[in-house]
Amino acid sequence: MKHARDLSGELPVAAMQGMEPLAALVIGALRGWNRGGAGAALATLRAQMTEGQAAAAMAAMCDLAGILGAARRRPLACHAPECPCVGADEATFARFVREAALGEREEALLLASLMVDGLAITGLTDAAQRFGLHLYRATLRDAAAFAAARPAGTTLH
Repeated sequence: MKHARDLSGELPVAAMQGMEPLAALVIGALRGWNRGGAGAALATLRAQMTEGQAAAAMAAMCDLAGILGAARRRPLACHAPECPCVGADEATFARFVREAALGEREEALLLASLMVDGLAITGLTDAAQRFGLHLYRATLRDAAAFAAARPAGTTLH
């Protein structure tokens, strides 16, 4: 017997404030794409990256969105761009991109299978890897700048 539950992809599972930088950037770009298309997603990326990085990341995101649009099992549910909550679909998508970017291919393929038909899993994962690597590089640059700005010997608790 199945239990009657409303487990939609919009169900809040986390807060944006607690997300790691890579996941927050993925979710921001996804929300921008969902609400305003490629232009809004590109604006989100430009706010966090150099122009060249944003353009390269946007090309990968277009590939990712193209595969999702053609082979998705259902549309990904997204919260509004300024919403402090992170929905289940957003968290899953961010984890998928992170796993793909950081070389956890089997995990990324498994997560891709939740989003698209079987024939599109590999293509989606490859596009996510390219997209995630651009975002990861941008977050590393920001982390390095933060570390350089912090005085030596500062204890963070």
